[in-house]
Amino acid sequence: MIPAHGTQLSVTATSIRIERSALTAALTGRRSVEVPLSSVTGVSVTPPSLVDVGRVLLEGADVTVEFAPGQTRAAEDFLADVEAARRGEAPTASNGGVTGLDFIGFDVETANADVGSICQLGVVRIVDGVEVASASWLCTPPPGLTQFGADNIAIHGITPEDVADQPTFSERLPGLLEFIGDLPVVAHNAQFDMMALQRACAASDVEVPTLSFGCSLILARGAKLGVTSHRLPVVAEVLGVPLGRHHDATEDARAAALIVVELARNVEHRGSFTEFQHSSGFTMGTLNQERTWPVLRDRSGARIAMQKVQPDVPVAAPVEEKKAPRRAPWQSVSTPDVIPEPNQKADPTGPLFGQNVTLTGDFEPFDKGQLWSGIADLGAAVGKNVTRKTTILVAGDWATVTSKEKRARELLEKGQDIQIWTSAQLYAVLGIDPQGAVDDEQPPF
Repeated sequence: MIPAHGTQLSVTATSIRIERSALTAALTGRRSVEVPLSSVTGVSVTPPSLVDVGRVLLEGADVTVEFAPGQTRAAEDFLADVEAARRGEAPTASNGGVTGLDFIGFDVETANADVGSICQLGVVRIVDGVEVASASWLCTPPPGLTQFGADNIAIHGITPEDVADQPTFSERLPGLLEFIGDLPVVAHNAQFDMMALQRACAASDVEVPTLSFGCSLILARGAKLGVTSHRLPVVAEVLGVPLGRHHDATEDARAAALIVVELARNVEHRGSFTEFQHSSGFTMGTLNQERTWPVLRDRSGARIAMQKVQPDVPVAAPVEEKKAPRRAPWQSVSTPDVIPEPNQKADPTGPLFGQNVTLTGDFEPFDKGQLWSGIADLGAAVGKNVTRKTTILVAGDWATVTSKEKRARELLEKGQDIQIWTSAQLYAVLGIDPQGAVDDEQPPF
């Protein structure tokens, strides 16, 4: 429905329906009016201003619809829907859509604690803010990652028998990329899903696709919805978005997509998803062969401005000069004495669960004790040094390559499976913002 002055409007392929409010109906004596689209020969518009009422005359039907001051966007939506219907096209705003908002909702489910053990892919295509297609694929996880964990099965219900006769992840990948096309991708905690794709491609020995992505979780946090948790079911319920079976890849992809649509509608956004992401104060993330570049908050607008000029270039490095350090370098990278124990009750599908994580370099404004606590809370073991148990090394800022990073790269060359993350990747997974306060919850994997 499209709001107007004392009325609600909707346009279909055959008619224009005008539903008057109780007060307007009492004054006019009619609650609803149905105007056959065939009777409309043209449309004349006097746009509303900030102080004056606007009017849309449906010529031929001799019906005038008024729009209150400030309802310029609603008048534009109504006009666009009428003209689309007259051309034989589907109206957008009347169907709850958002003109220009085109993207792909995406989600993966994994077989075990390894982020790359993808066993299900789900996608939903959104055009003009309306779902137009969806797909779901089961697959056998990449080589070496095929073991199913009991905790994962309990979460999503997918068993080894369910995927036994399914194509492999690498065989499913072309169909996924064909469905996505050149549209941006959106997931709830997209950093996890993009890292899953990157890891699965590496394990399958196939090229990592280049994708531009946004995150419904980060957008929901930025919208200040007044909730204590931004997990997918909570946000979906608050925004009135249907969520079928949680942890079914397509159902979760659909919920993430419709969350974005509702957030865009709430601020009366019109235009592309990238424009919405930027107007919300965040850069677009990028997945490519090199790494997963996270979605970042951009308070200054400098990164967003760079991304508008060069949309295909990842923007993750600082673009402003760093302030003089408040502490001596050896203080900012000093190692705490007490190592926290990993949280065994953490989400087993999270990207840090079961990992062995070591930090190196400077993570200003956070000290390593803070980060260690967050890492352990997500189920990872923390190590002071790089050893043969290390699976993730997070490299913070430092003038030169640290001895820990050199050691990690040596072990990597010898065949040890070690991921080297940037501090931005760790912050995204922990749900913290180095330019602001710690967020109000753990990331909802």
